[in-house]
Amino acid sequence: MPKDRHKQYIGEVRAAIGMQPSWPPDAHRKLGDVGLFRNGQFERKGTFTTLYGVDIVPAPARKRRSSYHCDSNGTVQIHLDAAADAGGGPVTADASLVLEFGKAYAVLFHATGCWSEEIKNIEAVEAKMLELRADNKWKRDYVVVTEVTHAANTTVLMCKNRKDRVELKANADPGISGLDLLTASGGLRWTGGSMASLQLLSEGKLTPLYRVRGILRHWFRDDEPGYLDDAEPEGDEAEAEWYVDEVSSQTFDGDDKEETGGNS
Repeated sequence: MPKDRHKQYIGEVRAAIGMQPSWPPDAHRKLGDVGLFRNGQFERKGTFTTLYGVDIVPAPARKRRSSYHCDSNGTVQIHLDAAADAGGGPVTADASLVLEFGKAYAVLFHATGCWSEEIKNIEAVEAKMLELRADNKWKRDYVVVTEVTHAANTTVLMCKNRKDRVELKANADPGISGLDLLTASGGLRWTGGSMASLQLLSEGKLTPLYRVRGILRHWFRDDEPGYLDDAEPEGDEAEAEWYVDEVSSQTFDGDDKEETGGNS
């Protein structure tokens, strides 16, 4: 397996979903974590409370649940047996799934029962960031976790070779069908085919996705806190110095004026 497989994983999931994926996929992130990215991996330095004295107040969790899916731009083909087909209705017995990977190190990510938490007192956090920046006490590459997405069940697989084939069996719960069999709470297990380079099968209660904010330095107006993991800035936003990490973000570097992409 490649030493930089995390780059492939982070780039693929970010491009498909637009949020930062945890690495490793079972790593836990909390609101208010402060740190920096090193080659795409979040390096925690402390919490906003312990470092800067501002308590983090979580906003009430949203009741709506979501699902997130990444298949490396359609290069991962998922074949379900007839009983598990999305149009075939719910199944109550084991269901078979076959995954065919169309390129080396293609990524399959599927998370269900997801809900997000955000910082309620974000204005106080951002005000403190600006105060620290004015006093040269906020490091340029520091970020704070301001949103975390939890999942009831998460499945992650990465192949080694093009045309790898992975066979899985889902212990399907009543009412579960289609792609959500990838995260069946009754269990998902490898039954044959290629061994995946990265394999996390229907793991429960993870925090697989998150978002961070840092200080955006503008050339012709005041600095401001903002998301560092959005798409590349355009128009007036291009006249800014964004923190650059070649894996974790698609950003514009005000120093060398070259684009660096997080996508593979």
